[in-house]
Amino acid sequence: MFWRMSLSNFLETYDGFLSEKKSEEVLRVFESLSSVATVSKEQGLPYFNKGRRKVCTSLTFSFEDTVNPSGPILESCIEAGLESYMAKYPFLKEINRVGGSRWRICPTYNIQKYDGEEEGYFTLHCEHAAGYPFRMLVWMIFLNDAESGTEFPYQDTVLHPKTGRLAIWPAAWTHPHKGVTPNQGIKYIATGWGYFLPKKRNDELHISFDGRHADEKKINEIVV
Repeated sequence: MFWRMSLSNFLETYDGFLSEKKSEEVLRVFESLSSVATVSKEQGLPYFNKGRRKVCTSLTFSFEDTVNPSGPILESCIEAGLESYMAKYPFLKEINRVGGSRWRICPTYNIQKYDGEEEGYFTLHCEHAAGYPFRMLVWMIFLNDAESGTEFPYQDTVLHPKTGRLAIWPAAWTHPHKGVTPNQGIKYIATGWGYFLPKKRNDELHISFDGRHADEKKINEIVV
């Protein structure tokens, strides 16, 4: 006889940290920039695009851009969400004491628009990959009410889009996910990562941040 225990799947959602009004402000920034920027619909590293396709309009921003009004809006939401997440899983706060490491929210984030059945993230993927070894957590905010959400087959869960809904989960292989397809209508999301970073004795990082996408320089030229 086999027993199956019900354990936490470490996939948490939060409503109320980002209002509908604030979500609309973020979307206005995105739409104003995407209308003038040259944006590739085919996103992702070329290596992964072999049999693993994401088609969307995607812009990369930095929380450190002082003239980007969406940054502070999203950052306050993410910080509140991470505080709640770490309150439920308090060992995450202890990690900073192990091996002289520390947490930090990745300074860059993406806002993406999936429009219609021809667009979506069609294949399973996780956020912790060879090129991104320091990603520990993933955050994603739905910026509008949409029909098609995000599927986590190992957790037997689908995240349903609701304006301002924040989701946080581990970046590891345990949480592969993809967009629900076919995508119906228009879906907007903002997404980024929480890092677990090594430190030198003088508190300087051993590595530079990843999360820098090919279009970031172009977007910074527009925003800054």
